[in-house]
Amino acid sequence: MHQQIPIRRGQGFVCRQTPSPAHAGNITPSHYAMELNDVFGDAIYTCRLQLRRIRETDLPLLLTWSNCQEAFGPYLTPERQNAERLKEQFATNLFWNRHDKTLLIETRNPVRPIGTIHYWLKPDQLGCAVVAVKIATAEQRGCGYGTEAQKFLIIQLFDQVGVTQVEMYTDIDNKAQQRCLAKLGFSVDRSLTYGDHGVTRTGHLYRLTRKAFQRAAIYRYHYE
Repeated sequence: MHQQIPIRRGQGFVCRQTPSPAHAGNITPSHYAMELNDVFGDAIYTCRLQLRRIRETDLPLLLTWSNCQEAFGPYLTPERQNAERLKEQFATNLFWNRHDKTLLIETRNPVRPIGTIHYWLKPDQLGCAVVAVKIATAEQRGCGYGTEAQKFLIIQLFDQVGVTQVEMYTDIDNKAQQRCLAKLGFSVDRSLTYGDHGVTRTGHLYRLTRKAFQRAAIYRYHYE
């Protein structure tokens, strides 16, 4: 049985509303530069998760994750940040600015941080968002949290920010993420090598266009 649900933001609910073709055709780069809190507040709430803006009190946890291979798993490279650099990034809004935002992923019951999801608009193509997700607690992998986080961020990117496509990169051996992206309506654009914090990886570039987003049932319904 399909149950259609609204997407909740910090104050009340935001129901999905797909822009009309005429509206989508008139979107200008300034629309893509909207502040995230102008669009859906400081958090996105799903049935099981909240994706929220990073606070200064989160920095010690991010530092721990940044230097822990287990937090990144076998297909991502640790960033190896230091405390001073993280504080500088936070102070200069590198986690939350017009074109680039990182959100902490937390379970809602109980409230527990389990990872991050990050998107940025390509400088030469502001209508294209690149998304990266990390479930940092190994015991929470395989529970569908990554899929859920990606799904609801993608909905906001298309319906509220107004992007025309979303891209994601994944290691060629990361079969779980590849299955997730297929479920979310992505298709393989091409195979390539890419840099990951000093490590050269072979992988796939996946792309979700607005047309594919609009026809994918997973974005119209929540499956209980």
